[in-house]
Amino acid sequence: MFAIGIELLMRRAIISQWASREALGQPRVPEWPPHPDRVFMALVAAWGEAGEDIAQREALEWLEKLDAPSLAVPLGVSERTPFTSYVPVNDDSSPMGKKGPFGPMGSLPIGRNRQPRQFPAVVPESPTFFLIWNVDVPANLRPALEKVCRLVTYLGHSATPVRVWIEDQPPAPTLIPNDNWSTHQLRMFAAGRLAYLKNRFDAGLRPQPSHWQGYAKTAREPNETVFEDGPFDPGIFVLRQIGGRRFGLESCGIVADAIRKELMRRHGPNAPEWISGHATANLPSKQPRHAYLPLAFVDRKHADGHLLGMAVVVPRRDFEHTDQLFQLLGSHDGENPHEIEAGVPYLSVKVVKPHSESGEGGDLELEFDERAEGRRQFTLKSFTWTHPHRIWKTLTPLMLPQFPRRQLSAEDVVVKACVDSGYPKPVAVRVGQAPFMLGVPHAKSFYVKPRVGRPPRPLIHAKIEFPVRVRGPVLIGAGRYFGYGACRPIIQEDES
Repeated sequence: MFAIGIELLMRRAIISQWASREALGQPRVPEWPPHPDRVFMALVAAWGEAGEDIAQREALEWLEKLDAPSLAVPLGVSERTPFTSYVPVNDDSSPMGKKGPFGPMGSLPIGRNRQPRQFPAVVPESPTFFLIWNVDVPANLRPALEKVCRLVTYLGHSATPVRVWIEDQPPAPTLIPNDNWSTHQLRMFAAGRLAYLKNRFDAGLRPQPSHWQGYAKTAREPNETVFEDGPFDPGIFVLRQIGGRRFGLESCGIVADAIRKELMRRHGPNAPEWISGHATANLPSKQPRHAYLPLAFVDRKHADGHLLGMAVVVPRRDFEHTDQLFQLLGSHDGENPHEIEAGVPYLSVKVVKPHSESGEGGDLELEFDERAEGRRQFTLKSFTWTHPHRIWKTLTPLMLPQFPRRQLSAEDVVVKACVDSGYPKPVAVRVGQAPFMLGVPHAKSFYVKPRVGRPPRPLIHAKIEFPVRVRGPVLIGAGRYFGYGACRPIIQEDES
């Protein structure tokens, strides 16, 4: 094992994210953690400035062929507010610029143009971080690699001076390569990167980013408690939308009802409780049954809450009904515009829009997502909804099983609903009509089916903290079988 250690000599880093740097007119966003490709580019730049030693090139070409490294990097940082500075560029013999004459430089007859620049900075908890590989440096390459590391003076920007060295006993990593459940997407170098960088430099061109590598936080300690006995199985059926109208998250209830009715139609007369959800014509079923989890685009900068699909969540250890459900999902005739064969789960449903004169909201086509987790959008990954975590936030508002009153607050009702739904008693609960995630609609935007002779159940968003990490899926409250009270773990938050 070896690592490349980097120390920020001024305890802060001035480095911009690539996307924000290329976006004209937009404020620059600082990059943290530093991408491995940025470190490799600093090594190549130092090698080139020192005369392009052949032995050092061999060492760098060996390094670029290694697998993606783990990172021991502090994740807690404070950001400095970026401001615009007007920076002089190279001297120009002509006093005229695009917008008129430059200001004279004292008595000299030349002008100097100034361009706006931003220098976003971050201050990490520790000024040192490491790129770690589980291999040893070959003895014949180590001296050259150590020398090129000593030649590096800055990282990304000349205002970020660094010290770089080879470390044989690095600390434990905090981020590891993981494409299935990635919390960070970092640029990674690969074989041929050195030659590419040199060719771009010789041609006077800026280099383009290399390929991207997913990273995730390292696993928790093995003795940390995880609640595994929730009411639903973590093996969810992900159905991605492949056609039809685009529905918003607030339509989760009517979409779930349309899927339920289609499964009842495929079953035929006398559909059992676990499909219909009713013990009799007027009484809801009390037995465990499958639920519908809306998969919506949320918790991102441009999230708008539209549905990318639906997941069917099955009761834990209910293998008989799970097999029957899978057969129902695949019991179509195979005649569809997508040429999905009979036996492969596929649904084409008509979603009825409440209070509509025509009574129809639009068609919806769903297909079982058989792609590998790494090829799916983040919303369609199973781990997005089942990853163990202590803190969960509602994607859809929780339908309270009883009304809050003077001696029973809404927080108390949510705590009781968690326990009644089969989860541990929360240690902290926050509630509100406004959502806790970007892209999620207000609680009052969701449709609630009216009850005969009784007021509709109240809806409320919640942020729930359990005493231990809970494995999902997590659906809570009276409407959990129709997608209300669906929660998502917030893995970016600190669990400690």
